[in-house]
Amino acid sequence: MSLSSLGWSDGLQRELERLRAQHPDVPLSPARVIVEHRGAYDLLSATGPCNAELTGKLRHEARDRRDLPAVGDWVALAPDGRIEAVFARKSAFIRKAAGARTEPQVIAANIDVVFIVTSANADFNPRRIERYVAAVTDGGALPVLVINKTDLGEDIDALLGSLGSALSGLTVARVSALERRGLDQIAAHVQPGATIALVGSSGVGKSTLVNWLLDRDAQVTAEIREHDARGRHTTTHRELILLPDGAALIDTPGIRELALWSDEADLGDAFTDIEALAQSCRFVDCQHQGQPGCAVERALGSGLLDPLRLEHYGKLQRELAHQRDRNTPAARQAVKQFGRARSRAVRAMKRGPSGGK
Repeated sequence: MSLSSLGWSDGLQRELERLRAQHPDVPLSPARVIVEHRGAYDLLSATGPCNAELTGKLRHEARDRRDLPAVGDWVALAPDGRIEAVFARKSAFIRKAAGARTEPQVIAANIDVVFIVTSANADFNPRRIERYVAAVTDGGALPVLVINKTDLGEDIDALLGSLGSALSGLTVARVSALERRGLDQIAAHVQPGATIALVGSSGVGKSTLVNWLLDRDAQVTAEIREHDARGRHTTTHRELILLPDGAALIDTPGIRELALWSDEADLGDAFTDIEALAQSCRFVDCQHQGQPGCAVERALGSGLLDPLRLEHYGKLQRELAHQRDRNTPAARQAVKQFGRARSRAVRAMKRGPSGGK
């Protein structure tokens, strides 16, 4: 297997030489993560598939999950099957991990294009699409909206019209993976050496699309529920798959909750229309809520800007600000102190006369 078929580049070769200089006593070789397990990884290298675990040093020095390998990452592999280092990423699709904890989760790394797959039925949601576009562009990849199941006979133009300003500059492909129509609209992105990620809700046909691109039934598919057009998870883990034409495809399970990650998130690329309007506001710190000379509110009044799009933009801004506040050192210390106090209280109850009963 050639490294170029996995997406190897001159830049990665320079990174490998840098890592080898940092580990002169270990003959490092490159490999790419295709599946992530609990504490272990399936890799592809020039010699074929292999399995690996992290060194204790790499695991210990990781600040959070972003410093650990994810599907699509390039890693430096030692002869004993341990991962010594993770290559610097050129891009990543990151979300806030599901649940109450404030921590990042890397869905896919080193991707060129992300196919945001939706279907031409009740799943089509303009606000969710805006959220996906924001996450993809902030991570450094190109978003492509893939409207699947066009065989359902829905008015695709009407669906696209509901996106309003969000459609500006967004590449759109209309396909039917089931009937294998529309491949020409995404073929330009499926090139040798490129890495594509598929994201979207359950039931939008991602697995059928993978089977179509592979030209074989590799992924399990399932019917959606008729009453609400929602699907079931058939893909249970993230996996990098090599396509026949030399591209790499990262398939992901359906995402029920997509919260943006906050560290350096910038909504500007996903909301260029609002950002451009804000530049013409009279005040630099205009909140677009009744301030005099607000260009954004003028656009609302004239119908040039969808009020729902502005409302969602504000919601995402508040969401990111809330995450940043929770992720400060002071906030993390407060959580630790609360946990210690709760543990002391539980121990005190167990030492009491009733034994905590």
